[in-house]
Amino acid sequence: MAGGVPQSKVFVREATGLVKSVGPLTIFFSNMGEVGFGTNLLFLNAADSYLPNGNPGGNVVFAVLLFTLFVAFESFIYYRVVQDVGRTAGDYVWISRTMGPVVGGLLVLGFTFTGIPFIAITLNWLVTLSLSPSIATIGAVTGSQSIVALASNLASPTTIITLSVLVLAIITAVDVLSPKNGFRLLAAFVGVALVGTAMMAAVLLGITPAALRSSVDSFLSAYNSSYTSISSQYHGPYVSLPALILLLPFISFSLPWINNAAAFSGEIKNLRRSAWMGTFMPALISGLLLAGFSGAYYRGLGFNFSMAAPGSWPSTLNSIGATPNMLTIATIAMRGSPVYIWVMNLAFAFWYLAAVQQTILSISRYVFGLSFDRVLPTRLADVSERFHSPVISLLMAALGSIPFIVVVAYTNFASVFSTTALGMLFFAFVGINGVVYALRGRVQMKGATIVSGVVTAAFFLVLTYMFLFMPYYGSYLPNGSPNWLSLGLIIFFIVMGALLYPISKAYHARRGIDVSLIFRELPPE
Repeated sequence: MAGGVPQSKVFVREATGLVKSVGPLTIFFSNMGEVGFGTNLLFLNAADSYLPNGNPGGNVVFAVLLFTLFVAFESFIYYRVVQDVGRTAGDYVWISRTMGPVVGGLLVLGFTFTGIPFIAITLNWLVTLSLSPSIATIGAVTGSQSIVALASNLASPTTIITLSVLVLAIITAVDVLSPKNGFRLLAAFVGVALVGTAMMAAVLLGITPAALRSSVDSFLSAYNSSYTSISSQYHGPYVSLPALILLLPFISFSLPWINNAAAFSGEIKNLRRSAWMGTFMPALISGLLLAGFSGAYYRGLGFNFSMAAPGSWPSTLNSIGATPNMLTIATIAMRGSPVYIWVMNLAFAFWYLAAVQQTILSISRYVFGLSFDRVLPTRLADVSERFHSPVISLLMAALGSIPFIVVVAYTNFASVFSTTALGMLFFAFVGINGVVYALRGRVQMKGATIVSGVVTAAFFLVLTYMFLFMPYYGSYLPNGSPNWLSLGLIIFFIVMGALLYPISKAYHARRGIDVSLIFRELPPE
């Protein structure tokens, strides 16, 4: 009962219709895919080159470890959410029941929306950061012009759009037809990606730095360049705190996204174990792996070469898309083993498929949660009786991504990158809500929750500011003018999110339903 009104009269129905089919290991792999250790790994090899003067002192290892420290506090908050709420879109449910439906709607609509450009960017990176540079490098090291041409064709906007839509269609079909197999597919994507990552690690760590540099040098000599000539271009410090801070928004594209355990908690079979496996474990392991692999890259090539390579790489190689990152460097080092480099590169690309899969699943659960609370149209909460999947919300996540796939393909990822600010704002309020929740005396480990909430809120508010007001993260165009596509979307979804509850309340009041009663209790399972 909710205020004397039968629960079925205020909620869409008496049960969600979703099935508890997600185990602790699956939620671990799910969050490994969402946290994006592999997805962000290659991008961070070149992240300093997007900042002024190559961001001297921008040591990715230290920046990632700094970020991971703050994510540990965020992980504690999410650990409590999964255990205390245990419902689909659990963090939205938690915020809306603590700070009210207006705040909940405002935050989660924008947060959910960030996943749609994320899908577009990730599918773009599947080609532009992974497949195209890898295949171009394979073509260069094997002397095959047909392989180089394949890489070039892959990187064309038309091919990127076609491949992206095809991937979306296949993944969404699996998610619709079998939610259980959708989660298994996600775990399989991460498993394959880990194989490619391990093969890359075996190269970077198994070859001595001297041998690796010699191999790179001999390859570069064919392009009128050398290891020494590139390495000598860098003259900055090994680490600088201001430079580390400038890297944090780029790292935020991966590490803080540990919300899957909360998003899927209504479908989790073992909440207590999954709360740990879905928060602390993937966050800290991903942070340490991201720092460790970046350190292996610096160890193998030297910090100076790693910093200078994106801006000093031979123009001939850049022109065919064979840009420097740890995967292409491992390919150069193993150029005498064609089978090895093909398997390594193709397996690594599965990180991007994992990121897309988990995002579609996650978006659909937040849309489901909002509609189950009658904040969005209740039709979006429909669950197929045959497949036990939220068909409409899954299709909405996939179809909503297609326009952004087109935009990113014909511009670049920066055109919508700053919409990540909506995610950072949401995480800041997860921290604020943790403080409010603890002060009301509703939680165990009250002191730890308050401290974690304050640290989480402060950190992500700073990141929100950086995304919105600093000129390096997509809110401003290269000429200094505002990027109104990105900023307009941010403003639109904040305003629409704030209006969701008032509109819903007025609409349902005319039908005799007081939706305010919904937010006095947890939704049914």
